[in-house]
Amino acid sequence: MKKTTLLSITGLLAIGLMFGVNLAQAQSIGGQHAGTLDPTFGTGGTVTTRLGVTVTPVAAIEQSNGNIVVAAGIGDAFPSVSDFGLLVYSSSGTLIGRNSVAFGSNLYNDPVAAAVQPNGDIIVAGTSASVINEAQEFALARFTPNGQLDPTFGEGGLVTTIFSNPCCETGFMTFSSLLLQPNGQIVVAGSAPPGRRNSPGMMVLARYNSNGSLDTTFGTGGIVEQIPPPVSPAALALLANGSYLVEGGPGSVAEFGSTGVLQSTVTPGTVVAASQPTAASPIAFQPNGDYVTASTVGGGFQKTEVEAFRFSETGVEDPSFNSFKFNFGGVTSGFGGIALQSNGEILVAGSSALTRSGQGLFGVARLDSNGEFDATFGTGGTLTTTFAGSDSLGVSALLIQTDGKIVAVGGEIDPQNDNILDLTMARYFGN
Repeated sequence: MKKTTLLSITGLLAIGLMFGVNLAQAQSIGGQHAGTLDPTFGTGGTVTTRLGVTVTPVAAIEQSNGNIVVAAGIGDAFPSVSDFGLLVYSSSGTLIGRNSVAFGSNLYNDPVAAAVQPNGDIIVAGTSASVINEAQEFALARFTPNGQLDPTFGEGGLVTTIFSNPCCETGFMTFSSLLLQPNGQIVVAGSAPPGRRNSPGMMVLARYNSNGSLDTTFGTGGIVEQIPPPVSPAALALLANGSYLVEGGPGSVAEFGSTGVLQSTVTPGTVVAASQPTAASPIAFQPNGDYVTASTVGGGFQKTEVEAFRFSETGVEDPSFNSFKFNFGGVTSGFGGIALQSNGEILVAGSSALTRSGQGLFGVARLDSNGEFDATFGTGGTLTTTFAGSDSLGVSALLIQTDGKIVAVGGEIDPQNDNILDLTMARYFGN
């Protein structure tokens, strides 16, 4: 396997991860044990933000001044009108800023992924639609480090792209992946489902210049609409030769040339940039180009567990990786997301419950680079965390800070209004 150099960004993003141990346990085992709550963050290591509207986080970023920025959907209720938004927290977990944007007159603006450019600008990507669950446009917003829209990007900081959908009667589009190239260009991937029985569906790629304009040297006017879809895209990687690997999950991968032409075979190569894992794209690339993913699997009668897998960049499962079913310490566990630490260890997280009908918890496991539990993390490699409110719905973003601490961001049902989701965060010691 060839050596890989991944795109360097401020902080590591991830999707859908959950963590925890309560403070009493942390103190009883020495305070700074790996995976225990950091008492200098929020209240005893946790933060709950109730805005009176639904907040759906998709990514978390650490800025150079130590502030934590959460990219999220911010809506009136669940589900209802939604906008892209940024919530800014101090390093100690205090909310100090909020900004949200809509794309034109569209009511439903749903973020899926976010990434940081080398100058600290934040790209948030997703879909925009005038009718719920019928997204017709991919949407990009670029924010400056102070959280304001960047007027040099697109139209006042906003970009939308409408696809022709020649395969499908429906305009519904699903966004999956956001890739920042070292040259400043931006590549996004998604798909459109079949509009009728036996319709092939479509995979889409679009490449933008650093100012938000479509790169007309790619595909047709900057857009590739591949019918039938070779894969259902879940992650993107840029190879040193300029080609793109489009990972579709376990055993599924396609390669597109630098101008957007589908290649007949997939050729291994050096990865120079890769999309970060999100809830919509739960794939994390390791330094050698392999990628790790996980899923919820059956665990017996009315139980679910989690299992992680590793594949080569060409989609071949790695038999040397120890794939096994596990939970986060509860009876029922569900996968929420995955991320890699700089030392190669793998964080796998999701939801957990101590009983089949019990309160939802954050849950996390840490594996070594070959898939074994890291026994120094939590209790034998796993943790759970409760919040003071209602049921937790799990974590949808993860940040590994420059000091090694781990910030997990998720949501829970508001205890006063079960139509609203509140934002929850927890910070843990990483070492």
